[in-house]
Amino acid sequence: MNAVALTEVVRRFCEGLLKLVYLNLLWFLFSLIGLGIFGVVPATVALCKVQKSWLEETHITSVFYEYWRQFKRHFIQSNLLAIVLMLIGSIIYFDLKFFMEQDGIVSQIISVIIFILSVWFMITVLYIFPIYVSYRLKLIAYIKYAFIIAMLNPFKTIGMAISTWGMVYLSFYFSQILLSMGISLSFFMIMIISLQAIDQVGILQQKLAKSG
Repeated sequence: MNAVALTEVVRRFCEGLLKLVYLNLLWFLFSLIGLGIFGVVPATVALCKVQKSWLEETHITSVFYEYWRQFKRHFIQSNLLAIVLMLIGSIIYFDLKFFMEQDGIVSQIISVIIFILSVWFMITVLYIFPIYVSYRLKLIAYIKYAFIIAMLNPFKTIGMAISTWGMVYLSFYFSQILLSMGISLSFFMIMIISLQAIDQVGILQQKLAKSG
């Protein structure tokens, strides 16, 4: 690799890091604008929308304006989706806790079943944002599609879970990473893997439609 090519690689790498840092700052800013609890989900949707445009090489004139536009556009619906997910997660959590505290073989079997459901639920949540920014569906349909795509792509799902856990672990122990690019880099990895999974499912659907 000659000096010119190496310089270009370094330039693109630094440019990518700066973009991730900028998105991370926007995520914190818009989460605060939405009063924290109501801002986190639409801020994450806006972040994923911008990253999807980058991955698809769609030109964005102003990242800030696009972020603000997506934040406003999806504020209500994304929060409604978050409420549905929180309700489902709460039901699973309290049911699991209840049956784990009970004695008897039946309670233990039910606990195992609910635990498996909880794992499926957490896997589904990983795909929710990529599915949300890729399709226009009803609230429950987002959850269904996320589950189906996760199950059809087990290796990508495992890779996504490992990379996400790794970033969460690093961000927990090194606050500098969290504040600089922890959020944006985590979702960038999620978007890369999940969009590949979504494309593969789309290709499979086309093949099935032709064969049918």
